[in-house]
Amino acid sequence: MWHRVKDLWTHNRLPFLAFVAILVLTCFFGMRTVSQSIYWADPARQNQTLAEWMTPRYVARSYAIPPEVVKAAWGLDADGPLRRASLETIAAEIGLPLEEMERRVTEAAAAWHQGRSHE
Repeated sequence: MWHRVKDLWTHNRLPFLAFVAILVLTCFFGMRTVSQSIYWADPARQNQTLAEWMTPRYVARSYAIPPEVVKAAWGLDADGPLRRASLETIAAEIGLPLEEMERRVTEAAAAWHQGRSHE
């Protein structure tokens, strides 16, 4: 078997390297997909109580809602990207306590999920 690999390396180096690169990338993204699926399928990760270290994207994934719903619930710029700032930073900027932010996102998530169930 190794003589075939050596032969590929000697006579078809570029296609062999391309194949190996594609194989490595496929394994990387496959493992990433599996690990993310396992992480977010854990019931302990769903609808978590908000903590200062969380980001809006984490909250959106935890509540299984689009990021736009989180932005609207907290009155953030709808056109802007979802920032990677912590909730502690965002709470200080918008002047809301974490408990109020959690109440708003819980209500928004419930409304969004209820709207989806009627479709």
